[in-house]
Amino acid sequence: MSNSSMIRAALIAVCLPAALCGCTSGTTKAESPAMADGQRGGLLYGTACVACHTTQAHWRDKSLVHSWGDLVYQVNRWQGVAGLNWSATDINDVATYLNERFYRLPGPAPG
Repeated sequence: MSNSSMIRAALIAVCLPAALCGCTSGTTKAESPAMADGQRGGLLYGTACVACHTTQAHWRDKSLVHSWGDLVYQVNRWQGVAGLNWSATDINDVATYLNERFYRLPGPAPG
């Protein structure tokens, strides 16, 4: 393992729990993209997802994502394959991050 890999792993181990704890402490949020936390979703994605694929997975011609429902389904599907055991909030936050960063799909109406 290279020095930069070890440093990155150490930073993730120290910073991610603190960041995630700060994002969820004492609040509950509706499960809608309007209320989701895309920044938190970016942290989850950067920690758990980029190890298996690059951003090109979101740009390919044969995309499986054509709607908000497709995006949530795929995030849920792949977190299950990876054994991440994410909550609905985690899935929604990652879907929100991906939508903001790549897809720009209309989400469901709040409420």
